[in-house]
Amino acid sequence: LSNPPQSQQKKEGISTLFFRFPYENFKKVPLLPISSLSFRDQYMADGEIAVTPDSVLVYGEPMRLESVDAVYTKPIRSYDIFEDLQGVIDIDKVKGVRMSEDRAHYFMAVKRYVEVSAMMSVKPENVPFDKVMTMYPSVVKVSLRCNFPMADDPLNTLRIEADYNDYQKSLGGKCTLKAEGLTRGVISYEIDPVAVSCVVEER
Repeated sequence: LSNPPQSQQKKEGISTLFFRFPYENFKKVPLLPISSLSFRDQYMADGEIAVTPDSVLVYGEPMRLESVDAVYTKPIRSYDIFEDLQGVIDIDKVKGVRMSEDRAHYFMAVKRYVEVSAMMSVKPENVPFDKVMTMYPSVVKVSLRCNFPMADDPLNTLRIEADYNDYQKSLGGKCTLKAEGLTRGVISYEIDPVAVSCVVEER
């Protein structure tokens, strides 16, 4: 028997391969920083940590993208911070998706502050003329964080107030204390306790 022509042999050996690729989509999600930070005494963050870019594109099958609402950096760790913090950090990978970025730059401003504390009397406000409101306790501790250097004594204009209108709205006769007369140099404040019990009597 004679062999088939060479061209026929080649045709009989041809096979077709089919590839099926899963459908892929993409969406833009925010990039959020994860951090573990501590500051040197009398230093604090002047705002939140900013990351650049602040968002990334994620690519993957629609079913996987449904559960991805944000991506996160690896933990940014720094201790005894006393100056502006910046650097480059890896972005935490998400299983089953690809991302347009794998690293991000971070920055956080840091500033120094001075802490001022004092015991201050609580002043009643908006009390009708024919009534007297007494607060318990009547003296509270106030702690202020102020910009360094401190231009003026913030205690000179500070008032701690209990508002009669708040007393009327409360169910238990308590008033949440408010700080009034804060100067521009005050960063934040704490009042201890934050609320006082009030008793109102006829004058």
